[in-house]
Amino acid sequence: MFRMMNPVRDYAWGSTTAFTELFGWAPSAAPRAEIWMGAHPAAPSRVQVVSASDPELGSAAGMPPSIPLPELLAEHPQLLGDAQGYGQLPFLTKILAVAKPLSIQAHPTPAQAEAGYAAENDAGIPLTAPHRNYGDPHHKPEAIVAVTNFTALCGFRPHQQAAEDLRDLATCLGQPHKGFVDSVTEYVARGDYRTAVEYTLTTAADQACQAADAATDLTPEGLGCADTVRRITSAFRGDPGLFVALMLNRVDLSPAEALYLPAGNLHAYLSGVGIEVMANSDNVLRGGLTGKHIDVAELLRIVETRVLDLPYCQPRIPVEGRWLYQPPVAEFQLERLQFPAFCGVYRLNRSSASILVCTAGEAMLLGQGEVALRLPAGESVFVPAHEPVQVSAERSAEVFITSTPDPSGKEPA
Repeated sequence: MFRMMNPVRDYAWGSTTAFTELFGWAPSAAPRAEIWMGAHPAAPSRVQVVSASDPELGSAAGMPPSIPLPELLAEHPQLLGDAQGYGQLPFLTKILAVAKPLSIQAHPTPAQAEAGYAAENDAGIPLTAPHRNYGDPHHKPEAIVAVTNFTALCGFRPHQQAAEDLRDLATCLGQPHKGFVDSVTEYVARGDYRTAVEYTLTTAADQACQAADAATDLTPEGLGCADTVRRITSAFRGDPGLFVALMLNRVDLSPAEALYLPAGNLHAYLSGVGIEVMANSDNVLRGGLTGKHIDVAELLRIVETRVLDLPYCQPRIPVEGRWLYQPPVAEFQLERLQFPAFCGVYRLNRSSASILVCTAGEAMLLGQGEVALRLPAGESVFVPAHEPVQVSAERSAEVFITSTPDPSGKEPA
């Protein structure tokens, strides 16, 4: 096992209290938004060996105090096991603490990512340029599992539901903004989300900004979308993304409930703490509620504007206290263990590498050679392929395990 030291991203939408309340961390004046656990070059974890089954790795005493996880995997690719074919750790795990809405966004398919990355390289756009859309040639399907109550916007709603909320908002805003909102509503009502988004963010962007600014001062009693409007306008005054947000489904998740967001699904998160796992990519096309780069044309090229079913990711529950989330992707699957509902010891032994993180209480890990490790809430370990680890808890605890599905289709035992 390798104890992980994980970077914390301080995006503006993060929380100053969530990680203190959940994990007992020292208070922070700055918002803490995401804990990254993985080998993504933008913010890789560092690792320190706890036990090693591979003699090439040497003993804990023979290892440096800590090294970046990408460096460890480059030197010892056998640690990836079945995931070696990806040439890297194929997934990235995050803990998100959402205090304010984060950007309306969508992610590309593999083909779209490859083409976009190549085109921007050919255009000579530096990888670090703020207006770059594609930082790598990979897709970014992702799943989010609620740790606390969690609110998300995802996928386009049935047209008439969105049109009804837009009409109600137009009534609240009054005559100065009626023409703009009526036009958006007309596009939505006739089933043309693509034109509605383009009109809102480009053709009529100035009118959209003015209407969104006016919405900030509303007290829209009886408005079905009032809470969504308040959350967005309090954080992003005058942002035209407000009207795009009202075109999306709002989903309120309870702990352990999950969503799977495939390529093209337009989404944003409004509040809560969740475990997010994704393919190891950072390709994001944004459409509002952000100070970062927005490329409406590219977003509309990749976004899925059909009305789809709500993208719940229903887990299997093989035994009490164990949830298995397996979205239809090759890069990752996620397990949730809740003690003491899960009775006894969970034996982890995967054919590919895993990341194990404790989100509540304290887990007890026992590795090869009887090496024991206490894992308190907020901490994680990297477990190499074929490394047997026993997971238990003396009291109440919650643990998540990210791994790559067995290529044979065999499910975790």
